[in-house]
Amino acid sequence: MADVFHIRESGKVAIVDLMTELDRLSVLSIKTQLRGLVTKKGKNKFIINFSNIDHINSTIVGALVGIQHLVRSQNGDLRLCCVKPNIHRTFELIGASKILKIFDTEEDALASF
Repeated sequence: MADVFHIRESGKVAIVDLMTELDRLSVLSIKTQLRGLVTKKGKNKFIINFSNIDHINSTIVGALVGIQHLVRSQNGDLRLCCVKPNIHRTFELIGASKILKIFDTEEDALASF
């Protein structure tokens, strides 16, 4: 099975590179990994890079909002980057673009912290 995501660090920011399309189980795995980084390692700044993702659904958006709430409860924040136009429209239609911070590039997301 191919890796679904990869986590790397840039300074104090953990960057989650999504490697393949997401489903409910892969989002749960990401959420579990990030929760571990928050609770065990004190990480509280995350970027999720969507450059390899072409589709999402409302379940995934809900999970991202949940991750954001977890991170913010630890005085941190979550950024999304490299979101394709059709996915950005999904965020807008659901109303998540008002909650989640979305940046065109990873560099812009990093600079926003």
